[in-house]
Amino acid sequence: MGNDGGSIPKRRELVKEAARLPTSAETKESQQEQQEYHWTICPLSHEPLKEPVVSDSAGILYNKDAILEFLLPQEDKTRGRSKADDEGVLGGRVRSLKDVVEVRFEVEKVEAGRDDGKASPRKVKWICPITNKVLGPSVRAVYLVPCGHAFLENTVREIQGEDCLQCNEAYTPENIVLILPVLSTDKENLNARAQKLKSQGLTHSLKKVTGSGKKRKKTEETSKAQSAQESYQAPVAEANSLPGESRMPSSVAVAKGRIQNVATASLTAKVLAEEEAKAKRRKLDSNANLKSLFSSGKAKHKDVAKFYKSQDSFSCLSNPSIKLSLSNLNDDYCDCPDGSDEPGTSACSYISPLSPPTLENYALGNSNITPALPGFYCKNKGHQPSYIPFLSVNDGVCDYDQCCDGSDEWAQVGGVSCPDKCKEIGKEWRKQNEQRQKSMSNAAKKRKELVTEAQRLRKEVEDQIENLRVKVKASEVKAKALEEQLAEVERKERGKVVKAPEKAGKMSILANLAKDRIEELRVFLVDVRSQRDQGRERIKELETILTTFKEEYNPNFNDEGVKRAVRSWEEYAARDKPDDTDAAHERDLDEVSRADSETGNIVWEDWQDSGESDVDLLYKFEEYLPLTLRGWLDQKLRDLRVLLVENGVIAPSGGSDSESKAVTDARTALKSAQDDLEKNKKQLSTHQSDLEKDYGVDDVFRALKGQCVSTDSGEYTYELCWLDRTKQKSKKSGGDTNLGNFVRIESITVDDDVPPDGKGVGSGERVAMKHENGQHCWNGPNRSTTIVLACAEKDEIWKILEEEKCVYRMEVGTPAVCDGASGVVKGPSKDEL
Repeated sequence: MGNDGGSIPKRRELVKEAARLPTSAETKESQQEQQEYHWTICPLSHEPLKEPVVSDSAGILYNKDAILEFLLPQEDKTRGRSKADDEGVLGGRVRSLKDVVEVRFEVEKVEAGRDDGKASPRKVKWICPITNKVLGPSVRAVYLVPCGHAFLENTVREIQGEDCLQCNEAYTPENIVLILPVLSTDKENLNARAQKLKSQGLTHSLKKVTGSGKKRKKTEETSKAQSAQESYQAPVAEANSLPGESRMPSSVAVAKGRIQNVATASLTAKVLAEEEAKAKRRKLDSNANLKSLFSSGKAKHKDVAKFYKSQDSFSCLSNPSIKLSLSNLNDDYCDCPDGSDEPGTSACSYISPLSPPTLENYALGNSNITPALPGFYCKNKGHQPSYIPFLSVNDGVCDYDQCCDGSDEWAQVGGVSCPDKCKEIGKEWRKQNEQRQKSMSNAAKKRKELVTEAQRLRKEVEDQIENLRVKVKASEVKAKALEEQLAEVERKERGKVVKAPEKAGKMSILANLAKDRIEELRVFLVDVRSQRDQGRERIKELETILTTFKEEYNPNFNDEGVKRAVRSWEEYAARDKPDDTDAAHERDLDEVSRADSETGNIVWEDWQDSGESDVDLLYKFEEYLPLTLRGWLDQKLRDLRVLLVENGVIAPSGGSDSESKAVTDARTALKSAQDDLEKNKKQLSTHQSDLEKDYGVDDVFRALKGQCVSTDSGEYTYELCWLDRTKQKSKKSGGDTNLGNFVRIESITVDDDVPPDGKGVGSGERVAMKHENGQHCWNGPNRSTTIVLACAEKDEIWKILEEEKCVYRMEVGTPAVCDGASGVVKGPSKDEL
């Protein structure tokens, strides 16, 4: 230690700087570097992130091809990295593609020739599609499950919607996943979400977990086989490599591990496999629920059971080339592409046209993956048997509405036990069904009454059509005759000789003037009497008002104006008034007011000249001729005049702007006949159109035409008038809104559940009425309504929906659409699957 030329260093010489915690700036810089790395590099493949990119429940980003490579059963040496290392990176969060969600980034490509001096593994930028801000380590970015679209967290939180802003797919707030979280609270929230989904039997992508039982079973078998191999060190590897033995039961692996001879081990393995298959078959046969899976009475599924009667093996229904041992039936693992090996589990529930392709689909190639089974069969003893979707089998939920015997939860997943309730449910259903049948019977009777009434109304229309046809023919004949009569009168008038007017005598002129003057005075006298009577009535009314005022006013009220008015009225009332009820005077006025034609005192025609001159007598020379010659001569003269008028030799009789009374009368009669003819034709056309109009089957809606039915819904009252229009009445303002006018009757297909009270349209083809061209909707189309009809005992509105903006759907019950025999709505019944 000393005297050797050396020295002992002190602590301050060895430690130049004292130990300290990193500063916040250093911590932030370190986190920034880690975030930058994870935003650009896939932690599995250590290659730059490139689309498609996926994320697990922890928000970490991976290349999708790296996840696929991890899931594929390849040897470690071909992978280039250890699978244990990948498991460490994934942390057990990824077991299938259902455990990841493809993140759909909005891409902004970097322009060619642009260089900012920073090296970046990615040549594209991910941006928020709403704000166009770059998504990266400097911001908090999220994506939505299940669609996977990525946004800024602030954008999604501020909008607070229920649908994705890109694809309009619905999501919930708890399914907003933060990308690459840094804070411990964010990581705990994502972990809690993953645990919650796991308890519900869901994966990160909100899809159900399938095949978990089989995987556990395979894990146990593998562990047993490995322990047996280590204990006995037998040539199990060689035995396991035999063709057709890729999926061996645990007993087979143990047998091969204990027997040293390969041939003996193979023979023993086959015997043990057959024994296990027989035991499995006996177990399946003893299960009443599984035994009755295919005992349905439906014809289209009646012959399925025969494929499961073999005691040796099972062939997939749609792919007979694939043969399985009986131990593979209902083992909670989907072996057949069509799912026919799992009639009693939900292992093959993912086989659906709506499901995305999986690794199994890619491996199958040209195999038929169409589902071969209608679903899980529930016997429902005491009620009606039915099929339930495989997705609902062993999901921890008692689906008593479809499987009242609880057989769909035979595995009791999560400790859920579903006791048989078919007795109670069947009893209640039969009670309700009895009421429904009674109601349908009454509805059928009412429909018969409606059909009878419709036939009566149709017969009335047909009778009116026949009567109108007769009237139209008669009107046509009458109009034609009047046209000929008018033409004849006009012809005669053109041939008539008319004298020029002569001047009247002085006495005649004086008489005409006196007649006009007297008539003018009489009219004036009548007007003056009328004004006098009105003035009397007004005076009486004013006197009544003043009398009431005098009696009811307060004399103690010190108002000089009121007092003067009362005194003036008293003085006026005290004066002597002339008697207005002079009956003789009124009679004289009545007599004077009468017209001369009524009294007969003066006959003005006697004072007017009516004498004939010598020239007038010459025009009557026909009267001196015999009757036979008189008619012939008169006709010849008229024909001659008409000929001269038509050839323009002489002018027609009368002025060009006047016609005789005979012509006017003939023309008026013709116009009246033509108007009657048009009116009858219009009524005939209206009734014929009504007869050709579609009133439904048996013209049943003819009996409902004009009748209305209404119901209250919130702030409005909705009214349907058959074959007319639908209205929306506001309870506050009282105004009406036209939701559409009747256009036509058509058939539509619906698929709805019928509630317990039976007030629903159900499923199948239904009669519907289209109402269009209603009141215009602001910033939208004209309002329209589809009336979906279903059988009911009486007319009533069940439900009103606004499917789109100003497009309504109304569900209405009426006996008019019931089948006449049974009261059941025409159309196919609903197939639950």
